[in-house]
Amino acid sequence: MVEAYDNEVVHQLINEKAANQSSSLLSELSTLGFSNGIDTIVHGKKIYRWFHEGARLEDETVCRSRNHFHDPLKSWDSAGLNNAAVNSACLILGFENFSVDSSVIWAQKESVNPWYNNLWSWPKARRPYYRALTSGDRKVKEQFFAEALRSLGQVMHLLADSSVPAHVRNDIHVFPLTVPGVGIEVGSQTYESWAKQNHGRLSFTGFVVDNSSFNLSVPNASAPVAISALWDQNKYDGSGIAQTIGTNIGLAEYANANFFSEDTIFKDYPHPAYSDTNYLTAYTQPEVIDAEDGKFDNRMYIKKTVGDVDARLASFSYISYDLIKKGYYNFSPFVLDDKVYNDYAALLIPRAVGYSAGLLNYFFRGNIEIILPQSAIYAFTGSRDTGFTRITLNAKNTTGNNEEMTDGSIELVARYRTVQEDPFQPFDLQASKDYVYVVVPEATGRRTIPRNSSAELVFDRGAAAIIPINAVDISLQIVYHGRLGNEDGAVAVGLKGISDPTPVELMNNMDKVCLNGAWYTAGSPEAIAQVDSNGNGIPEWDIYPHNLKDAYVKISTISNPIAASATQYTYSVGNIGPGYISRAFILADAEGSLKHSHAITVEKTTAADTFTHASNAFNGIWTGQSLKSTVEYSESGDICSAYGFTAPCAIRHAPPFYQFRGTYMWGATGAIFDNPEYPVGQKCSWSLLQ
Repeated sequence: MVEAYDNEVVHQLINEKAANQSSSLLSELSTLGFSNGIDTIVHGKKIYRWFHEGARLEDETVCRSRNHFHDPLKSWDSAGLNNAAVNSACLILGFENFSVDSSVIWAQKESVNPWYNNLWSWPKARRPYYRALTSGDRKVKEQFFAEALRSLGQVMHLLADSSVPAHVRNDIHVFPLTVPGVGIEVGSQTYESWAKQNHGRLSFTGFVVDNSSFNLSVPNASAPVAISALWDQNKYDGSGIAQTIGTNIGLAEYANANFFSEDTIFKDYPHPAYSDTNYLTAYTQPEVIDAEDGKFDNRMYIKKTVGDVDARLASFSYISYDLIKKGYYNFSPFVLDDKVYNDYAALLIPRAVGYSAGLLNYFFRGNIEIILPQSAIYAFTGSRDTGFTRITLNAKNTTGNNEEMTDGSIELVARYRTVQEDPFQPFDLQASKDYVYVVVPEATGRRTIPRNSSAELVFDRGAAAIIPINAVDISLQIVYHGRLGNEDGAVAVGLKGISDPTPVELMNNMDKVCLNGAWYTAGSPEAIAQVDSNGNGIPEWDIYPHNLKDAYVKISTISNPIAASATQYTYSVGNIGPGYISRAFILADAEGSLKHSHAITVEKTTAADTFTHASNAFNGIWTGQSLKSTVEYSESGDICSAYGFTAPCAIRHAPPFYQFRGTYMWGATGAIFDNPEYPVGQKCSWSLLQ
């Protein structure tokens, strides 16, 4: 008997339209990889359907609905529904211990006891959302995410109720009810029942909440989160409608001051007052309407002259026009009819949507930017088997409204798919369908993420891989859980797609030597003969094999290239023998250009080598590229079968690796080290060595 709007229609539409209007929600869904937005299916339902579910379930019982009222002219601890009949009915139904709170308090009630507390409140939404982000199991993630969305849907229901005049003016006016077993309806039409019947022609868009409203929230221990400002900012004290004009006002304040409920027309509340309307002249401007008997009658409408000017507030009954002409003013009762309800809805429904979208914007407001660290890579490994066990990144708080992240846990969620085949070859691959999630806490104990600069975060899993070498479609997600601005238990998220594992290769090709346009085995009699003009067996050119000793490799950014040295390096290799390759792996920005530099000493391998070797012969800085495979999605059986896959398929087109001496190499960060050719300038093709 105390439901606002209709839990199957209007509330669901308000929630759905608000979700589609919330820029922060849509951005968050994109960040989390929900490419279909609110149409993405999560835990068996589309996301907007979970908001529908919350809208429906918040009115699950009559006695729960007692917590859907907030009178902004009362202190919050006494602003809820005050109705002895409803309390008696709940006593009869066995809900005698069920709490009765103002909706602004009920929305933030902690979930401890199902009788006294709200199990689907703002804190309830926060906890499963955090668990959804930091769970490593996809099904568990979806279950918790669905719980968070449903909870938000129920809180949005409470906020939308504050746009219903009866719910902010302590009016439990009975709407039409069908009596079971009798089939008759009792009660009269209300704004809520009218909205249900006319939901197809209501406007659900066009209002935007001023985000600065959250700075005007009222400190209250029972409702400490700043979303209370969407209900009540304690601005309106009953002294005038002007206090509620504009966007920086609580929804309950606006509805209380500017509209009537069915039982509070010009009574019980200071506004709207006669002086706020055209009451004294309304009888001079009758409107012709289609009356209940199918005839056209005159009806007089009382309209606002303050704030939303010309909005119909109430009308005189069908017979009032004749009574007033005869001077019987006191026998002309006020009513709220279809035209009045239409004007109410035109102003209140868009606000209900806009304020609900504002609530979602606040919930999803926490943003973190992930930045490539000064090292120019997120991770390095020298072991193909071990994978990446330590990830370093920089993070910056980019939440608006100058809200700080001052004390919270920080976790990395690494997300990726895997391929079974060797990913470092020029053949099309197919990755696993499902993502793998690995959750790792920050290793240095940091609990803050600054706004004006970035902080370095380290995530270390010891001997276990955070990301394996055969990973693709990798993204790094940072989850902060703690104090954000003035809210405890808030959640902020940052996500960034990064490169595939990118090989950095050093190939010592100095077991071969290019002489007179042909390749020879270094140090062989055939090689010596090519450069022994005297025929004495002593070569006049360095044709011997060489080691690469103390190889230092430095990865740096394009904007700040750094030369490799014994003090500036990403990794080092003690010795690479002739004919051998050293291969390490890095994670960097996706498809990002980078600089790679080498500082390498050339070492003799035989006493016969009497030539002088420049220690910096191969030193230098080159431009490279991180590796990223591209994916083509197809539902065509012919296309998929051509690649050996079953439709539908995701065909992963490998980057252009090239083959050198039986090894596929990534030229963008690879290097091949040759002996000097003879004569200088007469090159030999590497392809002749395959």
